[in-house]
Amino acid sequence: MDNTKETLSVTRKYTIQYIINGVLWLLNSISNLIPFNPVRIIGAVLLFVSTICSFYTLLAPQESDDEMSIQHIWAAKSMSLEILLCSVIIVRIISNFVSFSFHKAYGFFVAASQILPGLLFLKYEKEGC
Repeated sequence: MDNTKETLSVTRKYTIQYIINGVLWLLNSISNLIPFNPVRIIGAVLLFVSTICSFYTLLAPQESDDEMSIQHIWAAKSMSLEILLCSVIIVRIISNFVSFSFHKAYGFFVAASQILPGLLFLKYEKEGC
């Protein structure tokens, strides 16, 4: 029996760190829209799982990033930032005409800020920048 710990690949690390965390944030944001306490408790549990995922990607043994993966994650984060800024501008314009509570929407932006870089990273790793 081999007792060596499995190292976390770069792709798996970023998938957990961004995509899974983003999906958990998205589910939490959806649960916050429902004014039913048990659903909100489930949302809080989802964020707790997200925290565990984050600590796992920080503490688990992992492959070191190569030059291309570093370039791909920075390109993905850069593109995501531009998309999110445009989204915030659009939401701000819409909020001039439609009244809504922004605090209910912030979780969706957090989710997008996690999911977009993760998906773009996977795309860039597969196809290149």
